[in-house]
Amino acid sequence: MAETEMEQPRAGYNFGTFAGVYTPALLTILGLVMFMRTNFVLGCAGLGGTLLILVVGGSITLATGLSIAAIATNTEMKGGGAYYLISRVLGPSFGTSIGLALFAAQVLAIPFNILGAAEAIVSGWPALRPYFPLLNLALGGMLAFLVWKGADWAIRAQFFIMAILGISIAVFMLGPIADFSWARLLENWEPAESNNNPIHLFAIFFPAVTGIMAGVNMSGDLRNPHRSIPRGTLAALGTAVLLYLIQIIIAAGCFTRQEMIDTPYLVLTRNALFGMGFMVLAGVQAATLSTALGWLLGAPRVLQSLGVDNVLPRISYFEKGVGPENEPRRAITLVIILILPILFLTGLTGRSAATPETSPITVMSELVSLFFLFTYAIINLAAFVESLGANPSFRPRFRFFHWGVAAYGAATCIVASLLIEPLLSVAAGVILGGLYIWTRYRNLEMSYGDARRGFVYSRIQSNLQLLTKLPRHPKNWRPTIVVLTSSPEHRGAIVEYALLLSNRRGIVSMIQIVISDDPRRIGERRTPRLRALRKLARERNWPVFPTVVIAPEFDSALRIILQSHSLDPVRPNIVLMGWPENPERIRPFFGHLQTIVRDFRRTALVLVNAHAATLIPRHNDSGVIDIWWETAAGGSLITILAYLVKLDRGWRKSKLRIFIRQDPGHERQLARMLESARIEAEIVRLDPDANMRIAVTKYSRDAELVFLEFSGFRIEKPEIQQKIHASFKRDFEGMPPCFLAVSNGDADLLA
Repeated sequence: MAETEMEQPRAGYNFGTFAGVYTPALLTILGLVMFMRTNFVLGCAGLGGTLLILVVGGSITLATGLSIAAIATNTEMKGGGAYYLISRVLGPSFGTSIGLALFAAQVLAIPFNILGAAEAIVSGWPALRPYFPLLNLALGGMLAFLVWKGADWAIRAQFFIMAILGISIAVFMLGPIADFSWARLLENWEPAESNNNPIHLFAIFFPAVTGIMAGVNMSGDLRNPHRSIPRGTLAALGTAVLLYLIQIIIAAGCFTRQEMIDTPYLVLTRNALFGMGFMVLAGVQAATLSTALGWLLGAPRVLQSLGVDNVLPRISYFEKGVGPENEPRRAITLVIILILPILFLTGLTGRSAATPETSPITVMSELVSLFFLFTYAIINLAAFVESLGANPSFRPRFRFFHWGVAAYGAATCIVASLLIEPLLSVAAGVILGGLYIWTRYRNLEMSYGDARRGFVYSRIQSNLQLLTKLPRHPKNWRPTIVVLTSSPEHRGAIVEYALLLSNRRGIVSMIQIVISDDPRRIGERRTPRLRALRKLARERNWPVFPTVVIAPEFDSALRIILQSHSLDPVRPNIVLMGWPENPERIRPFFGHLQTIVRDFRRTALVLVNAHAATLIPRHNDSGVIDIWWETAAGGSLITILAYLVKLDRGWRKSKLRIFIRQDPGHERQLARMLESARIEAEIVRLDPDANMRIAVTKYSRDAELVFLEFSGFRIEKPEIQQKIHASFKRDFEGMPPCFLAVSNGDADLLA
């Protein structure tokens, strides 16, 4: 997109970088933790431990910020913030599950910060503690009113809040600086003897650096999100980390360890500049309520974006906005309904809480940390996929990004969440995975131009290159089947059989051969046929790779396919086709078998009964699959194919039955071979002189599937070919589906 296009007016409020990203992000970062919990963490972890927590937490957020900057400058940004970014990179299924997690994280962060504001008030006026629930609800109602009036009101309020917050930070940082002592700073370097669990303390502090999402959430209301999101996000993070660093160093040199642990907030008000403790109270109200306000602005917009994409049943209800700015009133209503009971219940708990350890703030901080860690992990994963996928379309304007940064961010988030609360992290992972599977199997036919295709393409490219260097071995043999058909609409069962034979262990291609002597405009005539073939595959849920070949005759089409239909290491090793009905095609048919097996070293598989090509494969619980074994090469092939059929869920109860025309010694040898191959089958020994074709019609008439070797494909005399064709047509009429196999010897039962 050109710069001039990016500058065009957009729907929404068209905020700039400072108002739309920097301000909400900075105010959200400088929230509850700065006033209510930083001193507590410092007192417990010591200066060294707290600096480490700040570095780790800041590095996670920095990695996430860089990932956000890379993605935001590479794709069109609309409403929905991080959800929009993730869904357009990892696709609708992943986007839906993480979108809901992001929504939940922000909904929890709202009462978490309101709780901090109420805690600060009752800490200054203990007489108000019995009214904690009402205080919570009153503060929540005030913020809900501001958001209901519109994002512009909230943004204007944030400028006033930032002014108060700036004065407050200056008051509580400059107030005690006259008492700064290097000796006290060194005393506070080591962690406390108790209450110094670093993981627990990290969980308490981490919400301090989750505020960068507040600016990203405003993506739909930014004039130029490609420029504003990277600049505003990273500037806000840098400013906040610097302020936290200054606060930590000043507190470590000015306050005793015990007063920071026991009264982490009151120690700020008592030591305020010029005794202006009321400004610290005003600052904590500004910090916590502005953070809650930022999330209250963002969460409904995530839900509205989910509604626009219509990714879940009835969620499109939240798509509709109000007014020219498309305010998400319906989503705001739901968020308010969700946070009210949380505010009331935490208020009830807070009535009796008097220490930082027993405060509901501490409990909620872990929940908020976990949800944001999950969200950050997925954002970094999305950037990692985009970068490593090497899509030519991945051309972010933001240059300071590397996939290693995203990998670090994702891995650190996952490790941190497991350390904070292993069971809850695993449960959350299961829930997110369940949402992913559920949305995927709802057949969401959406295309966001996401990066999954590029990532998969890149992996395929490198794996194909690797595959060419690995030696072939029968142990790695898999059925790679190409189905030749002229009328897949009416003879689609042959494709169903190919899928059954591959059973998700191989690859199936479906090639429609169109006979035409007209060499003109082959592309124009081929395209609509290919489009129709792909549509047919989708409608019938065939996981195949369809293509169309136009040629003057079948013989030349076959040679074209055998020579060109492959990506060198992945090429068809089985050609599946039907038995010719037209007597004129008998002689070319035998020639085709020789071309497939002798000239191109492929295996030929022929569905000999014409009626079976029009019938969907059927099975029953007491059915059998018959294998007519003649040679080691052919017998190994058809036994492996029959075994693959039996692996299908619907065919598991079918029994394998192998017929041999050999002496007892060969029977024992075959039994040992089957045991070594770990395949259970019943061996039926026939008389060595038995006519195999007649025996098939006698013993296999009630089978579900029949596999035979076809040694007669080498016959050259037309009259004998005609005779074989007539006898096969007569004998196999009314039989279950019968497959004639001509093996190239690659499939080895003992591999």
